Amino acid sequence: MSIKRMSLRFNLDNEADRKAWEHLKNTADSKNKAVITAINQFYELYTEIADVIRKTIRECLQNLSVIQMESAQPTKALSEEENELMDSLDMFLGE
Repeated sequence: MSIKRMSLRFNLDNEADRKAWEHLKNTADSKNKAVITAINQFYELYTEIADVIRKTIRECLQNLSVIQMESAQPTKALSEEENELMDSLDMFLGE
């Protein structure tokens, strides 16, 4: 059997710590079991929420069509000086 040990401290001047301590203090089951259950429920809920968010975004975007509109104004060609500036920015940014 492999057992990992961990200790917790509760700062009773901190409201969140105090509330957690009160919950643990008043539990009928073992404090160890209560902490393990709380941790597992927290991460399972987090995973479920993340999955629901991903699924919702996927469903919202699945029928989305993107149409690229032509620019009303013709694109102006860059001057030689502007091209050199862009090249030096690309080199500076490592692109």
